[in-house]
Amino acid sequence: MPADDGWTTVTAARPVSAASASRSGRPQLTLVDIILMLWRAKWIVLLVALPIFVASVLFALTLSKQYQATSRIQVTAGEERVFDPLVGDVTASVLSQEEITESEIELLHSPVIADRVIQKLGLEVIYPKMAEAYNKAPAADKPLIYEQAVQAVQKNFYAGAAPKNPVIRTGFKNENPIVAADVLNTMIETYIEYRSEIFLGDDKGVLTTQREASNEKLLAADQAIERFLTENRIGDFDTEKTTTAAQYASITDEMFKVQAQKSEVDKRLSALISQLALTEPTIDLSVETNFQQQLFDLKLEREGLLSKYQPSTPQVQQLDRRINQMQELIDQQGNGAGVIRRGPNEVYQSMDARRAELVADSSALEGRFEELQRQKRQIEERQLQLTRLEPKYQDLLRNRAILESQVRSISIREQEERLKREIAKADTENIQILEPARPPAKGESSRKLVAAAGLLFGGFTGLMFALIWVFTRPTLATASCVTRTTGLPVLASVRA
Repeated sequence: MPADDGWTTVTAARPVSAASASRSGRPQLTLVDIILMLWRAKWIVLLVALPIFVASVLFALTLSKQYQATSRIQVTAGEERVFDPLVGDVTASVLSQEEITESEIELLHSPVIADRVIQKLGLEVIYPKMAEAYNKAPAADKPLIYEQAVQAVQKNFYAGAAPKNPVIRTGFKNENPIVAADVLNTMIETYIEYRSEIFLGDDKGVLTTQREASNEKLLAADQAIERFLTENRIGDFDTEKTTTAAQYASITDEMFKVQAQKSEVDKRLSALISQLALTEPTIDLSVETNFQQQLFDLKLEREGLLSKYQPSTPQVQQLDRRINQMQELIDQQGNGAGVIRRGPNEVYQSMDARRAELVADSSALEGRFEELQRQKRQIEERQLQLTRLEPKYQDLLRNRAILESQVRSISIREQEERLKREIAKADTENIQILEPARPPAKGESSRKLVAAAGLLFGGFTGLMFALIWVFTRPTLATASCVTRTTGLPVLASVRA
């Protein structure tokens, strides 16, 4: 049987059956046949695997040694982790230790912390090559490079903890061991600062916002009450109501008094009028004679002269003679014919004046009574107006009282929360750095790992190519493979 390239080619001595012909299209290989053919195709594996392995080794040589600094912190429940509802009678609750640890780990991985670490230490300290690329890049590409630096810090940072364990293990990898320790310590320091800003910050919280909103509503309620009082010409509703009631009572009492006074005055006036009807308006005052009158006139004249002349002057002496003569005449003839003088009756005049006063008093009391009635009607109208306005005013007062109570409660709660934050800021015992980061003395290199991975990948790829070559070859590897494939016995085989 002739041989070709070391493989045996079989020539059938008799016609092949239909079953054999159907099987002759594909070699029937066993595991041994496949291994034998793979061994014969070892050069294919080497040709494929060797370049891949060499490339992986070259790439591994470019990798630098990484130093990982480690640190441990312990976080337990603090005031900031206490859930204290703003309203209601719900009892305050605290998160479990596992929940606290998980949330703190998530906070440690925050890009805000990585960004602040870069800002504090500088990109040129952490990643010099990236800083050089950042400085040379155009302004449009700098944000992208900086974001890549933030992601690199996050990627090289590690934080984790065992279940229900308050201790968090952290680590950071860098080519420089001192930089690795500095970055990790700075990250923990920044984490504590950022944590204080989030949980204990002085920024406006829900309570402050609610208080300001409630203050605005309270101011609006005050303005509504002021507008209500102004529109209805009321200074103070309660005072107005009390004053109006007092005025009404005072005017009613005054009306009764005026009525009683007018009745008394009218009775007095009626009695006085009756007395006046029985009293004469005029009466006889005196009876005077003519001689007496002449004597009186002469004496008056003499008194007038004495103011000018001496008693020894002729004028006064002449008047004295006339007075003597008149006196003698009266002595001889008596008083002579007399004159009766009548005048007004003083009693009548007094009574008439009193009557006029009583008439005036009665008229004044009547006018006062009418004025009191008018004022009473005004007060009654005002009272009715206040009665109609009172429900709306009370509603405004209730609304204001509710808002004022809300503001007072929120203000008290806000002060309590602020006090808690201040106490929590001063007391950080729930966060303890158990082990600060120190520069690692020994670094880790992934060169061997990369070379081994390249070797495995190259060998696998070469094996795949060899298998493809094995299963696509129409040549039969062994005599037994010829027998299985063709169904014919092999009489002899010759190796080339």
